Amino acid sequence: MNTKKYNSKETRPKNKTKKTKKVRLNEKIIEMLHKLSKLMKSKGEHIKVLAYTKAMDSVVQTKEDIKKVEELRGKPNIGDSIIKKCEIYIKTGTLPIFEEEKSNPVNIFTGVHGIGPKKAEELVNKHNIQTIDELKTHPELLNDTQKKGLQYYEHIIKRIPRKEIDAYKQVFDNILNKLDVNEFTYEIVGSYRRGAKDSGDIDVILSGKNSEIFEKLIEQLSNQKILLEILSKGQTKCLGIAKLPKYRTARRVDFLFATEVEYPFSILYFTGSQTFNTAMRGYALKMGMSLNEHGLYKKISGIKEEKLDLNIKEEKDIFKALHLEYKTPIERIDGNSVVSTIPTIKSQEEPEDADCYSSCDVVPAGKCATDCEPSWTDDKHKKSRNWCSCNVDKQSCGIHICKDKIAPVKVKKTRKQNPVKTNKRITIKKIQMKEKVEEPVIEKVEEPVIEKVEEPVIEKVEEPVIEKVEEPVIEKIEEPVIEKIEENKLVLEEEMKTRSLVVKEKVELFKIKGIEVLTQCTEKELIQMLQEANKYYYNDEPLMNDNTYDILKEYIEHTYPTNEMVKDIGAEVTKNKVTLPYFMGSMDKIKPDTKALGSWLKQYKGGYVLSCKLDGISGLYSTEEEEAKLYTRGNGKVGQDISYLIPYLNLPTEKGVVVRGELIMLKDTFQKKYASTFANARNMVSGLINSKKIDNKIKDIHFVAYEVIKPELNIMDQMKLLETNKFKVVEYESTNKLSNEILSTKLVDWRNNYKYEMDGVIVADNNMHERKEKNPEYAFAFKMVISDQVAEAKVIDVIWTPSKSGYLKPKVRIEPVRLGGVKIEYATGFNGSFIENNKVGIGAKIMLIRSGDVIPHIKEVIEQAEEAKMPNVAYHWNESHVDIVLDNMEENDVVKEKNITAFFTTLGVEGLSTGNVKRIMKTGYNSIAKILLMKKVEFEKVEGFKEKMVEKVYSGIQEKVTKASLVDIMIASNMFGRGIGKRKIQPIMDMYPDILISKESFEEKIMLLKQVPNIGKENANSFVSNINVFMKFLKEAELEYKLEEKEQKEQKEEKEENTIVADHVLTGKNVVMTKVRDKEIQIKLGEVGGHLVDTINKHTFVLIVKNKEDVSNKTKKALELGVAIMDVDEFKKKYM
Repeated sequence: MNTKKYNSKETRPKNKTKKTKKVRLNEKIIEMLHKLSKLMKSKGEHIKVLAYTKAMDSVVQTKEDIKKVEELRGKPNIGDSIIKKCEIYIKTGTLPIFEEEKSNPVNIFTGVHGIGPKKAEELVNKHNIQTIDELKTHPELLNDTQKKGLQYYEHIIKRIPRKEIDAYKQVFDNILNKLDVNEFTYEIVGSYRRGAKDSGDIDVILSGKNSEIFEKLIEQLSNQKILLEILSKGQTKCLGIAKLPKYRTARRVDFLFATEVEYPFSILYFTGSQTFNTAMRGYALKMGMSLNEHGLYKKISGIKEEKLDLNIKEEKDIFKALHLEYKTPIERIDGNSVVSTIPTIKSQEEPEDADCYSSCDVVPAGKCATDCEPSWTDDKHKKSRNWCSCNVDKQSCGIHICKDKIAPVKVKKTRKQNPVKTNKRITIKKIQMKEKVEEPVIEKVEEPVIEKVEEPVIEKVEEPVIEKVEEPVIEKIEEPVIEKIEENKLVLEEEMKTRSLVVKEKVELFKIKGIEVLTQCTEKELIQMLQEANKYYYNDEPLMNDNTYDILKEYIEHTYPTNEMVKDIGAEVTKNKVTLPYFMGSMDKIKPDTKALGSWLKQYKGGYVLSCKLDGISGLYSTEEEEAKLYTRGNGKVGQDISYLIPYLNLPTEKGVVVRGELIMLKDTFQKKYASTFANARNMVSGLINSKKIDNKIKDIHFVAYEVIKPELNIMDQMKLLETNKFKVVEYESTNKLSNEILSTKLVDWRNNYKYEMDGVIVADNNMHERKEKNPEYAFAFKMVISDQVAEAKVIDVIWTPSKSGYLKPKVRIEPVRLGGVKIEYATGFNGSFIENNKVGIGAKIMLIRSGDVIPHIKEVIEQAEEAKMPNVAYHWNESHVDIVLDNMEENDVVKEKNITAFFTTLGVEGLSTGNVKRIMKTGYNSIAKILLMKKVEFEKVEGFKEKMVEKVYSGIQEKVTKASLVDIMIASNMFGRGIGKRKIQPIMDMYPDILISKESFEEKIMLLKQVPNIGKENANSFVSNINVFMKFLKEAELEYKLEEKEQKEQKEEKEENTIVADHVLTGKNVVMTKVRDKEIQIKLGEVGGHLVDTINKHTFVLIVKNKEDVSNKTKKALELGVAIMDVDEFKKKYM
């Protein structure tokens, strides 16, 4: 066991008298901005939080001492308003807003754990609660987590002396040393690790081979009554309240489990200080990386890329990777603590001519602080460099990106122009550039090649300089316009970058929120999203997975079927661009739940060839010319020349053939060698192909052939030719029969067993067909499994709906499929844990199963989404981390409506279903109590309520509520907690009819209830906790008279004695119903003394089902135990 002990040298400040260091203006301003950010967060003003945070980052990045506040003017994200606040704060040490907010009860309440800004405002504005003491008298207004936060509020706001945290550490050490867990480590982080004399809370980070150490420590602390409350707990994080036996004050103690890889980053991040962290992350960004508590990431143009594998074992390794001086925790004070080890080269007055990248502003143009040497490009025209080699440490890390492109214009053979005087504005008319040029070399001004630039526009020029130009037409020029063209080009490039960022934001929003985002986009915006996705798919790492892309493309095809641009395949390549010798089309897909297959079979009589649709990079290999060539597809017409890879791919050299294939990697190779580093094999192959250097990994790429373009042959002969010439050939087979079932079976078989990744079956008619510049009609791709009871579908949304208990339940929306003759658009998502663990989100592919009339459910998640689509409202997990629960559920309109509807339908009031309840709520009667007290005239104001409806609803409420017993009201109210209904409440009230008004303490009532059969600690606690809530409801609804009903238990027993037929065959028998409820059967069981229960066991008499052909866990259990299974009619006929 390797328990990491407290390092006194690293964290304790030395007991020496030090001169007090004068606080710089930098730190005072950062302090002010941090306070403002924190205050705005407590008020829920997130835009202002972001503004103050960005301003703080700007100050943190200012290395020089700020002498005057005015020096901040002009710095990023700092305007006049912030400068004025800084001046006031420096003079007075505070701000008016700080003084005003000190007494604001909203800010006080947000200091209670679990109470957010919205809830705090509600307590103040709606309930007129102004102090913590007042709030303690109204616990019914808070949920369980908030009640715990309030209970320990006075404890938590107190600072924790260092000596007390030392005592906690001793407790942790004692527990951990006794546990039978190998190879773990832990640290208490935060200000304690920085040597502070006191702290606000205690943060503990643990690490090991797995999270066993995390779970066992929590368990032991709970068993020893040190961990008093668990506020929330997940698989890697636990927020709690703890108290040591010899101390009076409870403290906030949070535990976090980090993997061994992430542990150094976690303790660095959570140790702080915040200012130090901000400065260090900012420095990482300048070095081309992103740093957070999980790791270091390579970044290009601000886009986070894959996690860097730098073999980081401890914090010092992170500093070294960033070329920073290592700072012990007590030295991590502010931005000045972040010190680079890279030597600085002073700037020259006259920059050198440069034709490559420079690394920063303090380096002479054309040189690099890391001494990296530029290299010539293939065309020998310029030097260029994408990455610096870090020669500072005498080794190359290959991760630090150079910045600030410097590209002076070189002009050759420029014809001398006589200046022309004119007052007319110089513009250029409709110059549209098709591709980005890094460093243009304009050789002849007389004949430049300028293609299509949309903006800027130059209208009138007096003297033409450029001859033989058809488009654009440059009419008159005063003087040479090279500089103007360069300026316009840079502006255009910047506009294109901005547009690209906006489009990518929409793409990310679509991936998060689902198809609803697409419905709000214009046709132009949708096409831009598709084009951006194409560009990244074919030239870089994809913006989305294939399924998400298909959803986008198919939505556009369905919504705008006449748009020609959606039919374009691929994307323009950005380097080594060539016109392809043959058109490289794609494959149209058919929807198996439509009549598309039948129509295709009528046109093509067969036979047919089936082959795997490989999931790699499409390539074209040609030996027609003297030198063999290899291309990628690009947009089908213009691709990328990657012939330099031919020697590494071991391709046949037979002359005169043109072959299409897929550049792809074996599944096993990827899993064994690269799965820990790359997200998937396709992205990895794409990256290797687009790399500027030949990587040894190229040797693991295969070219798997699937089509022969030259010579022209039918499909089967093509495959035979490929095999004869020793190509690696795609898996294929011939057949004379086709159906959805045959193709579904083959798809599942190949997907599970084929050695390469594949995502469909290609079906082709085995005859000669003329090649055309469009997708072939004689072949198609089959990508979705379907049969009578099973189908595959893509997820387009996950809809979270609150239950009446405030639990958020997921419903998975899919692209419509027909299953068993029924159109299916939704499936149950089970619970929050299922969605999270299986990453069910936009673009996931799921397998649905439907048996009989049962609602379809997800049998399997075939392909996970990039991220699970979780609720976009405030929520927390229940204790088992299975279900998601709404925060502030009492204020949610859906929860209110469901509880109101359930109350009245349970009592049997007609006319108060969901629709009418919603109409009543719109008039302001949005609670059960308010509706119970409504008069007829008030019902007349409800939309759609005519005289008959008013009479029906009003009379129904009066009649049913008057007849209802106290227990009926309790059951209908749903106020005693989830799962506490009739089967729990009735036995409690039978045994303790005065439990609601008796004088026993909270704990005594729990002990009483635990004696009731089937009432455990959790149910008892929930029931007793909500007694005050129910009593308040009775008072508000004027139903307190229900408490005065005498001899409730005796009357019930007398009624049962008079009605129960003791010798009936169902007397005392347990009956279970599944997927059906029948009132007649329920009444009959009550009359004869039978019991309707939920669980099947050996004592179950009969299981009643809706359809005997249905299969469920209960029917399986019944068969195992020999319990009779009957449908409703069969049961009634036999026993009623």
